[in-house]
Amino acid sequence: MISIASRLLATTAAVLALGTSTLAAQPFYEGKTVTLLVGFSPGGGTDRFARVVQQHLGEHIAGEPTVLVQNMPGAGSVLASNYYVDRAPRDGTMLMVGTGQLLMRILLGVEGSTARIADYEPLMAGPVGRVTSASADLGIDGPADLMDGGEELIVGSAGVMASIDTILGLRLLDVDFRAISGYEGKAETLLAMQRGEASVDGQTTPVYNATVRPLVEEGSVTPLFAQGFIDGDGNLVRDPAAPEIPTVLEVYQEVRGEMPSGPAWNAYMATTAATVVAGKVLMIHEDAPQEAKDALRAAIDSMVEDPEFQADVEDSLEGYDIFLGDDLDAAVQAAVGIGEEDLAWLRDYLSSEHGMRFDTN
Repeated sequence: MISIASRLLATTAAVLALGTSTLAAQPFYEGKTVTLLVGFSPGGGTDRFARVVQQHLGEHIAGEPTVLVQNMPGAGSVLASNYYVDRAPRDGTMLMVGTGQLLMRILLGVEGSTARIADYEPLMAGPVGRVTSASADLGIDGPADLMDGGEELIVGSAGVMASIDTILGLRLLDVDFRAISGYEGKAETLLAMQRGEASVDGQTTPVYNATVRPLVEEGSVTPLFAQGFIDGDGNLVRDPAAPEIPTVLEVYQEVRGEMPSGPAWNAYMATTAATVVAGKVLMIHEDAPQEAKDALRAAIDSMVEDPEFQADVEDSLEGYDIFLGDDLDAAVQAAVGIGEEDLAWLRDYLSSEHGMRFDTN
């Protein structure tokens, strides 16, 4: 006959086992809040991307946590990045929404940045292409005419990294130019070209299509080159959103009759890999719990297949597709895999010619 004590022990063991099983089955994010940290003010492209993710991500994460957006603008996202790697919780409850330009700032060791590329693990990205154009007042018919010498070009810039595609493209083509910084944003640099303060300007491809293309059609602006996309084989190809515009590579080959090489070309390819594919990038601490990473990756895989998310994200992605998994990893590796000599060349060029300051100690 089983004693009362034995029955109590058996019952207690069963309850404990049930509680342990229930605890083990509880989703990692159940009852938690996930914060998306954005290094820009509300209203910009990166912020819009973050807020679309905010609206949909929670319902796809097992446990359906609350998802919030926190804006921390300053220094092209460096302020937010420093906070994220130095002070933010590393338990998977805060994610960083950055840009490819931020990744390049970190990789270069821009003064004031405390982050390392290895601090971040990318989860998903929304790419963005860029197009460089010139005022028709220059009297050129196409990009090859840039190589003929003539007057010094003036590039209106909202900051060196904001114009890195234009600056490195012109440098690769060995064009005589000078960049004038201090403009508040890209809208102001376009106005500067229209007013004659600058002769060259670069815009994202969606802005080019919506705002600059009409100026091309009326004859006041001439497209020069697109930054281009890097395909799965590591080749620079035309921007799918502006397929009629040649890449810098095509212009170079047309004029020089050969493939470019050397540190300027390697730097151009590395920055293109980072700033195009990872135009807007969602990242997590590299040492966050693996359970958190697995839950987020599963949620993102589900979210990007959700028709409601696809419809809502179309505007913030401006016509491009989400990058995930191997495609995203390959793009990041193409950027961070730049050789030390090429990276040193890029630092030297940006510091000596454009006043950027770096701390590589």
